[in-house]
Amino acid sequence: MILVTTSRRADPLVRRIGRGLAFAVGGRYVTRGKGGLSRPPFSEGMVLVLCRDGEGIRMQLFEGMREEVSLRFTSVREEARTGLLKRGLFTGDEELLSLLSPRLPVNREERYPHALLLDGIQGRRISLGV
Repeated sequence: MILVTTSRRADPLVRRIGRGLAFAVGGRYVTRGKGGLSRPPFSEGMVLVLCRDGEGIRMQLFEGMREEVSLRFTSVREEARTGLLKRGLFTGDEELLSLLSPRLPVNREERYPHALLLDGIQGRRISLGV
């Protein structure tokens, strides 16, 4: 099981990204309170934590109780999705692909060389730039 979480106080953009990411990877989205992750929502499976990091977005991936991956995305672009809905994540960035593909449904898409792309809810397409 994959759980995507943001702070209850996170700005609307971070929450939209969290909901879209959960939808794209077939996971569940929840918000967390003031306690942070001192008590993770579950100790087995994966937890993706999203938060603001200056002007960018930080994504941390925990497996069990250990942080496995920490990524910083410097830009976010949202647009209306055209065409068919595509499940999973898409990137042309080799480093992102190698870090995420063993853990999440990530597909190689050469058209996005420096971004992680996902089709979210409500007809949104979200691009996270590295």
